[in-house]
Amino acid sequence: MSTALGNRYVFKVTTSTPMIVGWYEPLHLDPHGIRATEVKGLWRWWARAFVAGALYDLGYVQGRGSVDVLLKPTREEAERVNYVVGRVLGLGYAGEEGAEASRFVVYTEYIGRGSMPVRCSSDGLQRIRLLALKKSVCYYLQGTPFNIVAEKRVSRDSYAELTALKILAIALQLSGFGSGGRRGLGSVDAELPSEVSAKNLRQLIDDVYQSCVELVKRVASEKHWSSASSAVAAPPPLPALSRKNFRGFPVAQVLVARDVEFRDVHNFFVRSERCRVLAGSPICNDDLRSHLDAWILGLPRGRRGDRRSTGYTIPARDISRRASPILISYHRQGNALGDGAYITVLLSGDWPSKIVWSDATSQSITLDFARLRNAYDRALNEFTAYLQKVGAKVSRVWP
Repeated sequence: MSTALGNRYVFKVTTSTPMIVGWYEPLHLDPHGIRATEVKGLWRWWARAFVAGALYDLGYVQGRGSVDVLLKPTREEAERVNYVVGRVLGLGYAGEEGAEASRFVVYTEYIGRGSMPVRCSSDGLQRIRLLALKKSVCYYLQGTPFNIVAEKRVSRDSYAELTALKILAIALQLSGFGSGGRRGLGSVDAELPSEVSAKNLRQLIDDVYQSCVELVKRVASEKHWSSASSAVAAPPPLPALSRKNFRGFPVAQVLVARDVEFRDVHNFFVRSERCRVLAGSPICNDDLRSHLDAWILGLPRGRRGDRRSTGYTIPARDISRRASPILISYHRQGNALGDGAYITVLLSGDWPSKIVWSDATSQSITLDFARLRNAYDRALNEFTAYLQKVGAKVSRVWP
């Protein structure tokens, strides 16, 4: 069982999909397995998303466009997110009102017998195959057990700190660790401390969302923050767990696909694999390709100025990439809040205003809110059709 001893919260986790730990030889493994810095980074990312959702829904974050970016938070809005995540939830703050160390100490430990089970090879999973083109990819095998421990260094607001711990529990449910984590690699099945457990994932997300709304209202009142209309004229300027819809499309949604193998879910992001399932051939003109909307699945770092490269690139010099807004995790029956492939879709406006598609010729694509919303809709429809083709049963978890 997972435990909470005083101010020490132990999350017992077991890898449910391969977790990439390196792609070089000789391989030097971290003696603790999962790196504590990765846990902290994932924790803060989801905390920002929840806080941003509350701020957006209450009218305290709207964003502003620029020449290169469709929408991004203003300096004042970014500081609001930073303040609530760092000072209120206690995850560490460095901003206009000074600095404060995180009220939590995080560490990890391998709890299996013998050495950590690692395989270095190519694999049928897309991300591993891609990395293995030039390197030897090494990863922890499914079933590798770890403890993730969060200890309170000091307590200043027990309600906010408990909310932060619940966000960590959700992060372990909706994200993977390491390279390919957004596409389900490095997912873990978790046993949760009793203080942060829930009947199901929907209840836990609802609980955290409502707590963040209450905390934001409290801070906004104390600091006399001014708010704009909470009517939705644009998507949020950063990934946000919001309850609102933008032009009929949910700003945030969490789905679960059951009765499906991880490999099938992971390989959706490879066009040839999508085509095999949807059209019975590795080459097809799927909906995303025919509308030149496959950029919505993520824009990796590209080689600017290389005429031989094909695909989507970002012409703006200050923007190197844009990660996929569709996050995948995969859980097996030992997971505290249920098994299946969990799919989180976050609609936000932080996309380059221009993208270039290169093939035999080049074509410039200008993004606006209408095209952005339609691309999200097209991607989710195609993903859902793909999952149904491989026999998955898809249902909504949240909101």
